[in-house]
Amino acid sequence: MRYGARRWLIGLGVVAVAGGSVLGQAGVAGAATAGAATAGAAAARSVAAARSAPAAGGFLRLGSHGPAVKALQRRLTALHYYLGKIDGKFGWYTMEAVWAFKEVQFGERRPPKPNIVGSLMQRQLKHPKWPRAHRPHGGGWRVEVNKNLEVLVVYKHGKITLISHVSTAAYNRPDGSGWVTPNGRYRAQEYVAGPVHDSEFGGYMYNPVFFIGRSYAIHGMPNPTSTFAWDGVPLNPASHGCVRVPMDVSVVFHNYVRIGFAHGTPIYIFGRND
Repeated sequence: MRYGARRWLIGLGVVAVAGGSVLGQAGVAGAATAGAATAGAAAARSVAAARSAPAAGGFLRLGSHGPAVKALQRRLTALHYYLGKIDGKFGWYTMEAVWAFKEVQFGERRPPKPNIVGSLMQRQLKHPKWPRAHRPHGGGWRVEVNKNLEVLVVYKHGKITLISHVSTAAYNRPDGSGWVTPNGRYRAQEYVAGPVHDSEFGGYMYNPVFFIGRSYAIHGMPNPTSTFAWDGVPLNPASHGCVRVPMDVSVVFHNYVRIGFAHGTPIYIFGRND
């Protein structure tokens, strides 16, 4: 079992999901065993925690809160998906990390039931698939943006250090057609802290790391208004060409790469445009 997995299982198990939770099953068995005082106490604690962490329909979702959410956040952090606060509150940062995890596990841009954490995702969190490297010989320190999945992966010394959901260009948007996030090999050329006004399309790019002049960047956006939207970093491609990342990722992304026009970390962008 990977580092942190046992702690995660104990925490996530306090909320029963479809098919039953690991801790819930263990607690019931322990309570039925004569003289198993410690197991009985654990079961009692799990019941109390379940009452404090409501989960509609047995699932964790946007708006859930409590120990089970905190355990989920810890597990996603250990797997390099989550950079937000481990506070037990299922907000948009947790939601976007769940999207990234499901995109990788299912190998789909729109995975099934993207907005809930149920028994299937609980099993996947225990034995996760890792993103498949697109350019394994493209340098030990690199960024890969997979438009087929809408996922960004940072490698350093050949090891994954960050996985994030992204929203790349939507070829057709309400304000026009033809938008593309260009495939190719680039570099993390320049980083600008804070909001940068987008003179062409309006609004702001937050903490952009530019890879083509001052036109294309990996940058943060505020929370989307819904799962599928044109603002924020929704589940669907929605940008005019840049690579949008959640705000919690944008605040630290520049620390995961080397910035520079000549020696910046390579950024590989690949996948379909639609």
